[in-house]
Amino acid sequence: MSNDTHSFLKSLFFGEIREEFVFPFPKMDPAVGETVSMIVDTLAKFARDHVKSAEWDEKGEMPREIVNYLSELGLMGLAVPEDLGGLGLPQRGYARVMQEVASHDGSLAVTLGAHQSIGYKALLLFGTPAQKAKYLPRLASGQLIAAYCLTEPGSGSDAASIQTKATLTPDGKHYLLKGSKLWITNGGIASFYTVFAKAEVMEKGEKKEKVSCFMVEMPSEGVTTGPAEHKLGIRASWTNAVHFDNVKVPVENVLGEVGKGFKVAMGVLNHGRLGLAAGCVGVSRNCIKASVEHANERVQFQKKIGEYGMIKEKIARMAANTYAAESMAFLTASLIDRGDVDYSMESAAAKIFSSEMLWECVDENLQIWAGSGYMKEYPYERWLRDARINRIFEGTNEILRAFVALSGMQGPGEELAGLAKAIKHPLQGLGPVSDFAVRKIKRSVMGVTLTKSHPALKKHAAFLEETAVELANQVEQALRRHGNQIHLMQLAQKRIAEVAVDFFAMTAVLSRVSRALEDAGGQPEKCALEMDLAETFFFLAARRVRANFKGMVRNADEVMKKVAEALYERGEYPFDLLKG
Repeated sequence: MSNDTHSFLKSLFFGEIREEFVFPFPKMDPAVGETVSMIVDTLAKFARDHVKSAEWDEKGEMPREIVNYLSELGLMGLAVPEDLGGLGLPQRGYARVMQEVASHDGSLAVTLGAHQSIGYKALLLFGTPAQKAKYLPRLASGQLIAAYCLTEPGSGSDAASIQTKATLTPDGKHYLLKGSKLWITNGGIASFYTVFAKAEVMEKGEKKEKVSCFMVEMPSEGVTTGPAEHKLGIRASWTNAVHFDNVKVPVENVLGEVGKGFKVAMGVLNHGRLGLAAGCVGVSRNCIKASVEHANERVQFQKKIGEYGMIKEKIARMAANTYAAESMAFLTASLIDRGDVDYSMESAAAKIFSSEMLWECVDENLQIWAGSGYMKEYPYERWLRDARINRIFEGTNEILRAFVALSGMQGPGEELAGLAKAIKHPLQGLGPVSDFAVRKIKRSVMGVTLTKSHPALKKHAAFLEETAVELANQVEQALRRHGNQIHLMQLAQKRIAEVAVDFFAMTAVLSRVSRALEDAGGQPEKCALEMDLAETFFFLAARRVRANFKGMVRNADEVMKKVAEALYERGEYPFDLLKG
């Protein structure tokens, strides 16, 4: 069964390392690289002339003409095919551009990303040729600005619980959309909405309401937007509620099939998370540059602060984590570009790691700048505020951890369920039992072997080999321990997911440094910094991996649950030293 799993991380949960998905580390196609370099240069000039981050943040808005400028530069259709008016960039190119945009301004990146990473991504991925021909040229030119309408007042990460309804008219020509969407990026300026609503479908002879996806072009009677939301960060981006009051949508504006909207929503978010991860890398690079600058200039106790060990440790950790995040994003982009690989878990892992890496970077950079970092005179407190949303955007990191763990455990869980059935009927089930036994013996006795990493990185490869076997064993034990209740065991899910995320990060680093060594003719001295970054990152990640494995059997989970439940009952922190 595991050999049919066409996913690097899903295969990992069976104790397998599918090297062909991650080695060699991908390179940018020269033609794409040339195009991306031109875009990066154009963005730098645009930012110098037009981006006023501090002013926008203070006012809580950016000028509407900024979006027009981006349109004139051709940045609204980065991944749209050239024959439909876009630049036709592959995901590797798109990710690198989003990294650059984010490095100039968080609100700018959110606006541009909401338009194309998610806003019209459903059309790009699931639209018919006629639908694409009708809308993509105008979206790529910026004539239409897109927004993604999924979240509702009572429905966040639980997309299946949305209440917006789509009712087919008696003549069968239109759907009437009724409902409200919350916190919609670009909601205040959009002229093209991708809207998710429940529509009635027939399933096995029964009428059911299932999530469906619709395109709404403005102006449309019945669409209204709420006032701009006041936010902690990314304050200059447009965030509004959008209300639909019996909005007529032609049936030809259904994306995918009626009732298949959940698949569309998840497909869009799997892509969108990668743009977000790449943007996090752009900002973290800024943090490293700012921290290094201050460490080299600030003098305390007759020494530059960069000479002190604690500052060196912070900067090294920031660099190692940024290198890992950048490697994950680019490697995941290459999986998407392949077109034949399930990348859903890798995309989620990249988003989890990159958003938390960035939060650590903006915090440490502010710490290095100390009092100055806290002042609005400098951009660092704004970087911190802008960065916080990334752990919430496009699936909270808690939900994504559950997704990674449960998606990964699904295959082994089905195998164990089939094994239990086979044991009950040994004559019919001899094949599954023997296959499982052979695979487990092979894993336990022979282990897993990496063959494509560079010999100079043998120590790191060996750790991954050991971790793959241990993860598969821990997954099997968790499934046996919790059975069909595993979906309720979130703290076990969290530990398993964190091992998987770190494993993918370490693999991406191993692959990238192996490539660098090969390009350097196998001479480690030519890749000294990358070798040291790998050493640093593996040390940090390995420590987390070992702690998570240990925590699967030795933890304080139950007592912490008791503490939380006691506080729920009391409604507050119940202790006060004034009352004894």
